[in-house]
Amino acid sequence: MPEEQDNRSSEKGLKKVLGLRDLVLLNIATVIGLSSLTQAAQFGWSSFPLWILAALFFLIPLGLAVADLNSRLPEEGGFYIWTKKAFGEWHGFVAAWSYWISNIVWFPTVLFTIVLSSLYIFGDQHLDLRDNFLFTGGLAMIILWTVIILNIYGLKLAKWIQNIGAISLWILFALLLVMAVIYVSRFGPAQDWTREAFIPDLGDFAVLPFFAAIAYSFGGFELSSVMSEEIRNPRKNIIRAIWVSGICIVVLYLIGTFSLLVAVPLGELNIVDGIAQTFHQIDRALGWPVLGSLGAILVTFGTIGLFGAWLSGSARLPFVIGLDNYLPPALGKLHPKYKSPHVSLILQGILVSILFIISIAGTEIQEAYSVLYDMSVILYFIPFLYLFAAFLWHKTRVQDGNKKNNGIKISKSVAWICACLGFSVIFLSIILAFMPSSAIENKTLFYIKIIGGTIILNGVGLLFYYKNRN
Repeated sequence: MPEEQDNRSSEKGLKKVLGLRDLVLLNIATVIGLSSLTQAAQFGWSSFPLWILAALFFLIPLGLAVADLNSRLPEEGGFYIWTKKAFGEWHGFVAAWSYWISNIVWFPTVLFTIVLSSLYIFGDQHLDLRDNFLFTGGLAMIILWTVIILNIYGLKLAKWIQNIGAISLWILFALLLVMAVIYVSRFGPAQDWTREAFIPDLGDFAVLPFFAAIAYSFGGFELSSVMSEEIRNPRKNIIRAIWVSGICIVVLYLIGTFSLLVAVPLGELNIVDGIAQTFHQIDRALGWPVLGSLGAILVTFGTIGLFGAWLSGSARLPFVIGLDNYLPPALGKLHPKYKSPHVSLILQGILVSILFIISIAGTEIQEAYSVLYDMSVILYFIPFLYLFAAFLWHKTRVQDGNKKNNGIKISKSVAWICACLGFSVIFLSIILAFMPSSAIENKTLFYIKIIGGTIILNGVGLLFYYKNRN
């Protein structure tokens, strides 16, 4: 059926409102994380070959795996369904729960970035508000619940959060590149670009944990498949969107990294609000204060788009798990008018609100960000182990007579290579995430939070599973 005519509801009652354009913009808004860009830029010019390696070893294998699995099983829940079909109910639940909880843990870090970047809109005279509990918490809650309310009204309206966010990112990177080139032509690069500077020192264990951030930066292609039954012609459009947006994402990350490194000296880039900081530094040097404010606005809208995309997609996981009764059945209910998983969305809002307030209460914002970010890396990569394993399982089983159920046309040897590359990057990233950065003063407390938090959060999910499996 032609895409424009495929507007019927899914079997679960969800409305099919997302087309190819929406998916391309969704992927860009989902994958491009500005805070991830500033994390990777801590490497200096050596981050360029690391971006390329991460794309070859993780982005391409992930894209192929998601494209193959989605062409076989384009159902709401994405990798939850793929894992469940391959390995059973327990493994499907663990994959989906880890992914969902990783987002709940990660959402406060995105809110940090939005709040702090917005402070640059009016210059740098208000930056002291970053450590103001009432201001940071109040603005974050307004943003969080505005996005949730729009999502309750349905994806037909909420999709414009990520669409506008993705468009803002395009404008942002174009403007950043132009400003960076002008800056270099007048003042020269803030960091010298020698041949040695482009060679990463993989033996330096002080910076190796940042490789996890680079691989982490390419995660997100799997999110659109979680909303498969809300997409027009998902078998074809998700695959097309992966290829188009994948090229755009790599180019944008390289442009962004170049712009950061030529404008900000090594060691002076803030991890949380580095993009807005770069705009402010360039406009102050060039004497163009309006561009600094414009850049801060674009950063804020782009990050809100990222937040909206992940909040929309992740809410579908407790929804489908609720339909299977492994979580309270109320989570599987749709809004009677707007046909959105409103109970799941509200639950996410409550959990993120609590976690955000706890994370900033009596804690330096940089340390809170680092702990939450590292914890989300560990939880987030667990489902990818299942995703690549499910990819291999489905690819190597006996093919059936229906070509639609046999995935995309790649050989089993290519599938094995992709899976092995994916597994290697994931295991390395999980190990590196346990290595605290220099910003963490109390290393023992860091390990307690990371390891204990990961065990406790997954343990809570398993309690729900074993309680409700019968």
